[in-house]
Formats: sequence, structure tokens, C-alpha cells
Amino acid sequence: MQPLNIREILNYRRKPNHSYFVVMRDFGKRGWEAVVDPEITAAGVIDSLKSGEWDRVVFIHRISDGLVEDVTDELIDAAEMMAREAVR
Repeated sequence: MQPLNIREILNYRRKPNHSYFVVMRDFGKRGWEAVVDPEITAAGVIDSLKSGEWDRVVFIHRISDGLVEDVTDELIDAAEMMAREAVR
């Protein structure tokens, strides 16, 4: 086994952090659809939820640095709060 090179380790950590959202939707008998758009932000997900463009959401995951975070409740709550404020 080749020894670890500290420069390679440090360069690996300097790679840019890419993150994206996965929105899983349930279409019943037609199955599930994963919406993955590397350009969309949390605000974009919230807007799509608020507008009704994305409904029947099963879960929303934020993928960042190889880690998965379930942000379903957080983003759906934010969309509902924005929708209520718009009605006022």
C-alpha cells in the first residue's frame, strides 16, 4: 500500500463544494419522480413548492460534500409560511 501524501489530502479538501437538492415526488401508480437541478437554490425549491409547481412531495434532500441532509419539513414549512403571508 502506498503511503498517503499530505499534499494530495490537502488538495482534495480544497475542491469546490458542490451542493444540490433532490425533490422526490409521488405520482401514485405512475411511480416516483426525482427532480434534480444542480442550479436550483433553497429559495428556488421554496418558490416551486409555494406556486404548486411541485406537489406530492415525498422528501427533499440537500446533498453537499457527499452528505445527505433531509430538509423536507424545513422547506415545506417555509413555503407554507410565505404562501400565508402572501394572502394577508
